[in-house]
Amino acid sequence: MSQKQLGVVELEWVCPNCGNRSPGPEKKCLSCGKPQPEDVEFVQPVDKALITDAATIAEATRAPDIHCPYCGARNQADAQNCRNCGGALAGGTQRQAGRTVGAYGDTPISPINCPACGAQNPGDARRCARCGAGLVPGPQLEEKTPPPSAPGCSRTLIAIGIGIALVLLILLYLALRTTATVGVVRDVTWQRTVVVEALVPVRREAWLKEIPAGAPLGQCRSALVRTQAEPAPNAVEVCGTPYTVDQGTGYGQVVQDCEYQIYADKCQYTVEEWKAVDSLVTTGEGLVANEWPALAATAKQRPGRRNEEYTVVFETDGATYEYVVKDPNEAALFSEGSRWTLEINTFGALTDVQPAR
Repeated sequence: MSQKQLGVVELEWVCPNCGNRSPGPEKKCLSCGKPQPEDVEFVQPVDKALITDAATIAEATRAPDIHCPYCGARNQADAQNCRNCGGALAGGTQRQAGRTVGAYGDTPISPINCPACGAQNPGDARRCARCGAGLVPGPQLEEKTPPPSAPGCSRTLIAIGIGIALVLLILLYLALRTTATVGVVRDVTWQRTVVVEALVPVRREAWLKEIPAGAPLGQCRSALVRTQAEPAPNAVEVCGTPYTVDQGTGYGQVVQDCEYQIYADKCQYTVEEWKAVDSLVTTGEGLVANEWPALAATAKQRPGRRNEEYTVVFETDGATYEYVVKDPNEAALFSEGSRWTLEINTFGALTDVQPAR
């Protein structure tokens, strides 16, 4: 993503000594006169209007301020000596820049309740009009906790889940539980199938530049090709919520993270493709299938996938079972009258066959 700069705002800081809010450029608290400590961060201002004065913007975007190594007072980055105690600023702590202060917007300012006396003050007030106490910046958001789910409902769902699992386990057990019986091959039948393919018109969709030449076009639509970080001709700019980044100077840079969507025409078109439209079937008896269905190939039709299978019928005491084989070499083993051990599950289905000993 690319970062778009919207402008500069003046930040604020809260004095840890008296709780008063002071403008970001002020190095000392406007209420008690104490210097801003280096561990006090700038906060989102109540008045979020962007600054238009060129000189102020230049001051806002200079190097981060530096705190005196002797008295801790905040000074501009290009100062040689502390404005408070006169000490050399070499070795002082420079304020960190780049921290996200918060989202930037033009939402209405909510009133502030005084933490000392409870009186309601305008949202842009820095001190309580009743008692003079410093006001905490910004409205306090009440954290909402989702209501807990009823314990009885949870237990019911768990019980239903356990019941379903037990039923599935029982069915699986019955399906795997088998008994062995001896069956005799009564007869074998075979079936051979040839799929018939034909050239039929098929509607597709693709990017306009990728459609085969001469293909009849249908409806077209504009579709997203890709998203990129850098601007491009005819790209659609999509930006997130603006937010304020601390510059370490008492000001904040308001920015947006943006990306650029590239669109192009995507169109429907028609081409002819080979598709399965029918199938030809030949059947017979015995262990050897001796012919395939015949299909004369033309410009519009051709034979497709072939398939063959053999159905072996076993006879036991009072019952018959069918077993399907697709390999002709395996089917040749089931000669008429041969004896096989059959595995029959609880539901009466044939699951496996082995030569009888």
